[in-house]
Amino acid sequence: MKRTFLLGALVLIALIIGACAPAPTATPVPPTAAPKPTDAPKPTTAPAATLPDLKGRALKVGSDTTYPPFESINDKKEIIGFDVDLVNEICKKINCKATFVTADFDGLLIAVNNKTYDFSISGWTITDERAKTVDFGLPYLKNTQILIVRSDETVVKDVPDLKKPDVIVAVQLGTTNSITAKKLVTDPNKQVKEFQDFPAAIQALLNKQANAVVIDTFAGSDLLEQNKGKIKTTGNQFGDETLGMVFRKGDAELKGAFDAGLKAVYADGTWSKLCNQWWKSIDPKPDCTGAGLPLK
Repeated sequence: MKRTFLLGALVLIALIIGACAPAPTATPVPPTAAPKPTDAPKPTTAPAATLPDLKGRALKVGSDTTYPPFESINDKKEIIGFDVDLVNEICKKINCKATFVTADFDGLLIAVNNKTYDFSISGWTITDERAKTVDFGLPYLKNTQILIVRSDETVVKDVPDLKKPDVIVAVQLGTTNSITAKKLVTDPNKQVKEFQDFPAAIQALLNKQANAVVIDTFAGSDLLEQNKGKIKTTGNQFGDETLGMVFRKGDAELKGAFDAGLKAVYADGTWSKLCNQWWKSIDPKPDCTGAGLPLK
């Protein structure tokens, strides 16, 4: 009985002490830190487009090598020029080896389609008529036409003067310049003389067998430099043309590879460098920024 009373007293005292004790203080939990912006996954950079690989393919390129500064033959009998360097730079991009072969301009389109040459670059003006028989690559240079006359010429001062019945115009056979000249004169059968190449047309001019030469502006510039003091330009530039490489009809693989390679040498500044190099001291010169060309 005492034991029971004592146990009850002890329990009562414990309850009283527990009731009077202060409540335990809660330990605060720190909030979870928000992720920093740098913790976000970084975007993956898309890989650069892969250029076509022609696997070292050897290519035979037909060209009229009497057309400086696009293509000509130097004192060492080497074929040089803007077109030559452009093709070689493209081949570095798409893994090919180009060998240039001299040919008559007038027969080049047939020779490309007959597989005598893999393709041609020779200051070809892109036209709808030519595109019926061959495929053109992307335009690689904008061009116009000019009149070249002797330095002492007094009859021909601008394009309208070609209508005078006594005026004779010299051109290269098979060129768009020949087509243009025949439209600018009164009687194309009597007034237009066609030659195998432009140096021969210029020589006819110097020999007074012609009053004027119709020629592409940026090909005429080199001939003007070679014959400084003897010939000159007269009147305004005319026409609006673009130049392109010529491929066999349906040869999508080679055309596509060169289109891609051309865009690549344009993008890395090589095209502009070559343009400025080949027309460094020649006037008139092309726009070496490539403005208006579909190469971007």
